[in-house]
Amino acid sequence: MYGSKINMGTFHLNDLPKKKRIQMIAEFYDVIDSLKDRKEVRLFFKDLLTADEIATLMRRIEVATLLSANFTYDQISQILGVGTGKINNVQKVLTKEGDGYKIIIKRLLKDRKRRLKIQKKKEKTQTSYFEKVKQQYPLYFLLHNLIDEVSESLDDDSSKEKEALLFTPSLTSYKNKRTAVR
Repeated sequence: MYGSKINMGTFHLNDLPKKKRIQMIAEFYDVIDSLKDRKEVRLFFKDLLTADEIATLMRRIEVATLLSANFTYDQISQILGVGTGKINNVQKVLTKEGDGYKIIIKRLLKDRKRRLKIQKKKEKTQTSYFEKVKQQYPLYFLLHNLIDEVSESLDDDSSKEKEALLFTPSLTSYKNKRTAVR
């Protein structure tokens, strides 16, 4: 074995017997499942994939997110700067199965809403002296702070949903690229 040449051609999963294919995929899922926290996930994927490969995967998730919110191909293409071929490929998966996308989209939007809320709170505090004082002396402004919390919870959820859908790093970079070209 050591003296013979090893064929280093392209690996194709379908070249393996069915039992080995299932075992290989199952072990990959087990490897992912064994990661304990965000830091381990980051380290693993940083070693496994290039930054561009990670971005490509995330773009698919962004396309799926917009498709699930009933954006048109043209809108998605404009927003993300992706071709209709990529959008169509993601649409096929969503139509055929899409359960994995559905889980991730729900969690992604929840996280984006949380980050948007934090970002808006920071921006509000940075721009308003009164907001800074309210945070510095919360007991003195208890009524004001309670009213703010109630009004935030009563905000229109559909507007938050749309804002969360478009709270994507790709949108920002694509906008910047288009603005730089003009």
